[in-house]
Amino acid sequence: MLTRLRTFAFALVLLSSSTLLTACGSRQIAAPTVAWTPLPTISPLSIPPTVLPTSSEIRQQVTDCLDNARFIEDLTLQDGTIVIPGQRLDKRWSVQNSGTCDWGPGYTLSRLGEDPFVGADEIALYPARAGSSAIWQVVFEAPKEPGDYLSHWQARNPQGYLFGDSVFLLVVVEEPTPVPTATPLIVQATDTE
Repeated sequence: MLTRLRTFAFALVLLSSSTLLTACGSRQIAAPTVAWTPLPTISPLSIPPTVLPTSSEIRQQVTDCLDNARFIEDLTLQDGTIVIPGQRLDKRWSVQNSGTCDWGPGYTLSRLGEDPFVGADEIALYPARAGSSAIWQVVFEAPKEPGDYLSHWQARNPQGYLFGDSVFLLVVVEEPTPVPTATPLIVQATDTE
């Protein structure tokens, strides 16, 4: 198709050049003839349907195993836990390696998106054999401003693909309530002599 367009453009240049030369009194040059062949029409029904493999299936073919993780339960800091600004947080989730690949070097727990929690964006996963249970742990600092905050995490394999259930931390940051202090009672001594 591109070759035909180039040929047509060249023919137009030659035709316009010969017309310009004729107008200037020069000898006329014959423009080359261009033969056009229509392209065959392809209907959507004539293209055989193909089913493309999913990214998980491709990874399984490459590694002969499948990465997966299943969330079981929150072990610390239940959803909606109230914390103070800047508080150190230790969040732990119970998970199962529900795939057929063992988690080893290069497997990480990765933060998804941005959030105001202060801490690492990626943490190495402890090794876990396929079918076994594991604990994912993230330690960071709560945001400085009061409000509701969410931090979202998911496992990543050594090839960089995210897999399995994602996990999250949802906390409410509140300013600590000041504790009233008793004002000392001042007693003045009087001289009664």
